[in-house]
Amino acid sequence: MNFKKGLSPKQEVLIPKKASDYLPEKHLAKIIYDVVDLLDISPIISKYSEIGQNAYHPKLMIRLLFYHYSIGICSSRKISNSCYERLDTKFLADGLNPSHDRISDFRLENLEELKTLFTQIVMLGNELGLITIHNLNISIDGSKLKANASSKLSKTEEDFNKLLEKTEKEISSLLDKAQEIDAEEDKLEEKNQIPKKLQSSKSRKIAIEKAIKKLQQKKEISEIKIEDKKNRKLTDYEFKQIQKQKINSTDNDANFMKQRNGLIKPAYNCQIAVDEKEQFIVTNDVTENCNDQHELIYIIEKIIKEIAYKPISIKGDCGYFPELKMAIKLYPEINIYIDDKNRRKNEIDFEKISIKYSKEELLNLLKLLSKEGKNEYKKRMYTVEPVFGNLKENTGIKTFLLRSIWKVKGEFNLMCIGHNLKKIANYVNKNNLVIAKAMQNFQKNQKNGNKKTLIFQYLPFFAKNILARKNLI
Repeated sequence: MNFKKGLSPKQEVLIPKKASDYLPEKHLAKIIYDVVDLLDISPIISKYSEIGQNAYHPKLMIRLLFYHYSIGICSSRKISNSCYERLDTKFLADGLNPSHDRISDFRLENLEELKTLFTQIVMLGNELGLITIHNLNISIDGSKLKANASSKLSKTEEDFNKLLEKTEKEISSLLDKAQEIDAEEDKLEEKNQIPKKLQSSKSRKIAIEKAIKKLQQKKEISEIKIEDKKNRKLTDYEFKQIQKQKINSTDNDANFMKQRNGLIKPAYNCQIAVDEKEQFIVTNDVTENCNDQHELIYIIEKIIKEIAYKPISIKGDCGYFPELKMAIKLYPEINIYIDDKNRRKNEIDFEKISIKYSKEELLNLLKLLSKEGKNEYKKRMYTVEPVFGNLKENTGIKTFLLRSIWKVKGEFNLMCIGHNLKKIANYVNKNNLVIAKAMQNFQKNQKNGNKKTLIFQYLPFFAKNILARKNLI
């Protein structure tokens, strides 16, 4: 039987001179390259010193992080290896090969600055037409993402004290053994092993002591919350429940949370706000809370703070219900739809509900029961939930690599940037748009007299990079 024959490994071939020639014109890597060129990264550049060896350009490192998070590769080692193995990564890295240490250090040192780049990308999405910031219809949701921590290492204060006592005995034993070996010069091999074991035990002791201190603080906060809320001292039952609280020694900020498959593991609660037009993420956050009860108002405030516009509508599931009353009072101009479990009942006892519900909660239920309200709330299901589906299933990111809440917030921000960049790439390719001309759309809507001022006030980072280059100002 005849089979197709490819090139022999020894066959000489002509290859393109430019790295970009290896990739299709509409490849995601090329879109990300153009997007990063538009971003204002001056806060990151200001950290660098002119003393010492030349560093990798921050834009190169940002391109690598953005691209690999968008395709589900988060490990700094895998990103570094792909600089040798993948043509798309070679293109983004300008043919250079940064080590995993450099990539990891850059990510860790610039988590806060990378958060500001998320807002810039949101504004670019507005200019391209993926969202309209003065007409946002937002759906919000939370989903659990596993922490980089073992469930077995979550213990109570009592358990940690026992483990600390055991570790201290181990350290004492190792020190005694080290002194015995010092007296016997012929046991060199064993002598080299002892300091390693001792160092490991000391590191474990430090981690345990840190976890105990954090757990004690956590208990104090829980006691204060209960006493302030109920205006009384703790009962014996409440005190015992607080004493049973656990903390993870690997990641002190991770809490036990129930996953969709029913398992309870150390995790974080990830929050996103998504516009219904193109499933574009407008804001994101991570919380240590196991539920969404205290997230509604915070998410609204975060949207307003980051893009300077209030959404037209907000839709959320029943997990956000506890803050519904306060949210409506604070933002009466926003059309808020929060799911209510009562709407699924065949017969609703409005007399009983009106006694328990506030005016705002009752109006929300009536709104959901109306034909228009049902149709509006249905949009939440196919707006925000597919985004988490994309992040977890399509990209395969189901576990954080970094530890502690502030690092996890930065890593989840990178995941959301990756999602938005894929949306931009699909939208640009579908509509045959050129990113460099995005600002021209904004310019057309401005009057000639105040055009220059408005552009610089609205999007200074684009003004620096695009408008000057294209002679639009």
